Amino acid sequence: MKIEVTMRAEHIYDLLLFHTYSRLSGFLVNVLGLAVIVAGGILLSTDRIGVENALFYVGAGFLFLSCTPLSLYLKSRKMIAAPCYKEKTVYTFFEKGFSIQNVGVENSYSWNQVEKAVSTPKDIVFYVNEGTALILPKESFHDYFMPVMKLIAENITRDKIYIR
Repeated sequence: MKIEVTMRAEHIYDLLLFHTYSRLSGFLVNVLGLAVIVAGGILLSTDRIGVENALFYVGAGFLFLSCTPLSLYLKSRKMIAAPCYKEKTVYTFFEKGFSIQNVGVENSYSWNQVEKAVSTPKDIVFYVNEGTALILPKESFHDYFMPVMKLIAENITRDKIYIR
């Protein structure tokens, strides 16, 4: 099964969001943003601050909540400019593994080389060789989605599969 991929920034952004918000630090930034907004509301309702200061709290909370996604979006835009994303990438799947061809170079991986397989809302990502992420957008699968997912389920142990 051959799958041609044209990478877009939104696919990288999806992976960056997954990495950030699946860790404690990403969760804590959201908690901090919400806590600042709630604190502003509580202080306003108990007449400890005025409306102007409450708006400052709300603005600061939204700043905390929006900084991370905005910075990840900008990072994905910068990353997509790399030469490896300019050309199409061809993934070929077979019983013993898969190969990836990009920029005239082909690399093959057996299923036991996959350290982790992650499903994000828009991508399937294979981690090989100490964290190298091979991104395969779900929209590129077309009719091959179920056969590839079957290969993944049959060949990668459950402890290495993360579906979101």
